Amino acid sequence: MNKSTFYVLLGIFIGGFSSQATAQSLVFTLESSIEYAKQNSPLSRAARFSVLSAKWRYSSFQADLYPSLSLSGDAPNYNKSIFSNVLDDGTVTFSSRTQSEASAALSIDQNILPTGGRLSLSSGITRLGIFTGENTYLWQSTPLVASINQPLFQFNSLKWQNKTEPLRFKIAKKQYVEDMEELSTTVTESYFDLLLSRINVEAAEFNVMVNDSIFNISQGRFQVGSIAENELLQSELEFRNARASLTTATLNYERAIENFKALLGLDDAEDIEITVPDVAEAFDVDVDKAQRLATENNSTSLLFDLNRILADQAYDQAAKNTGFSANVRASYGLNQSSPEISELYEDPENRQFFTVGFEIPIFNWGKNKAEIRSARNQQQETANTIAYQKLQFELSVRSTVREFLQLRDQVELARISNDIAARRYDVAKNRYLIGKIDITNLFIAQSEKDRATQNYIQALRRYWQGYYNLRQLTLYDFEANRPIEYEQEF
Repeated sequence: MNKSTFYVLLGIFIGGFSSQATAQSLVFTLESSIEYAKQNSPLSRAARFSVLSAKWRYSSFQADLYPSLSLSGDAPNYNKSIFSNVLDDGTVTFSSRTQSEASAALSIDQNILPTGGRLSLSSGITRLGIFTGENTYLWQSTPLVASINQPLFQFNSLKWQNKTEPLRFKIAKKQYVEDMEELSTTVTESYFDLLLSRINVEAAEFNVMVNDSIFNISQGRFQVGSIAENELLQSELEFRNARASLTTATLNYERAIENFKALLGLDDAEDIEITVPDVAEAFDVDVDKAQRLATENNSTSLLFDLNRILADQAYDQAAKNTGFSANVRASYGLNQSSPEISELYEDPENRQFFTVGFEIPIFNWGKNKAEIRSARNQQQETANTIAYQKLQFELSVRSTVREFLQLRDQVELARISNDIAARRYDVAKNRYLIGKIDITNLFIAQSEKDRATQNYIQALRRYWQGYYNLRQLTLYDFEANRPIEYEQEF
């Protein structure tokens, strides 16, 4: 059904409102409202900031995989102190010392992903100044030192991060697309809230006008004795109720339009107008294809993988932290000292360092065993929870597709019912004016007409909510037959 047909069916409801629109009003369709919100809504900006945060977190992890260059040292310090000194004959004497020291070192460090170790190459220089009588300066250099720090049988956090961080970033990018589609659903709900409240205002204004006329007619008929006082009182009561309903409908409309503007990021002073949407062009949705697309595209499936990896990580960490562990630290390099800086790099001597530290748990009242079993059971719990959640997700996708396939027919049925109710009301009104039916039947027809209009708008709401919900679950545009993507550089 096209828009002009719908306006004819609604009569003065839609037409009356449209005639009030000024040339300065911003006219929004459902589609243009969604596109505007994706560019200007606070929710769309929040989604962009969220994925950018994930991007920089991933960049931070990637930086840990590359060599890092750092400069360290101590600025010249000054130390004047008195210290005890034992002479050869055992006599203790006190001496004073005044000196300064400055150092600088340049190092390149590289994390070793497979083993969790760290390799370093460094070069440094130190100057010691002794101020007793004649000032003396001594120099010490380390032209090159290669060092390695390698944990053994310990938890390798970098290796697990290499599994989780790329997945987290991929999830964040998927969630951005889902957030945009969720925003589409949110805008759709707000759009139909506004549309329904607008139609309620129009219906209330129409009912006030009609019931005012009916009340005046009833007063005339009562004066000539053609109707009883009860019917006169009923018409007056309906007129008063119609005015009260108009006040309530107007307040609801003002609240709905304020919420709609806030959601889209519009200034509250903007004048806007919305139109009644049609259903989308008919397209087929295969249940199995939708489920496959949801499994491939939706972030929920990736979250299942992430949770499974995190459970495996927790178990590995518990097992490594409660067992035998060791740490190997070794370095080899060159060093030299000299009172003259010009001789500092002549004939440097070897410098070696090697140590192995270890820790072996012997007895702690079963704590280690309990930690491992707890992590193991948590791992099993996560696996079973994921299996159930995966099944529920698949059922949700199937249910969403089947429901959507019925919504187009429900819209058409609601449109036909609305047409019938509008014609029935016209017939009832004409029959009342010529005295063929009583006022009760007229008000029943009027109430059914209003309800049919609301049911039609609600059917349209459910259709478009189902449309965007299907897109959000599968991240696929079935109407255009292509994946949903957004032109964003992350």
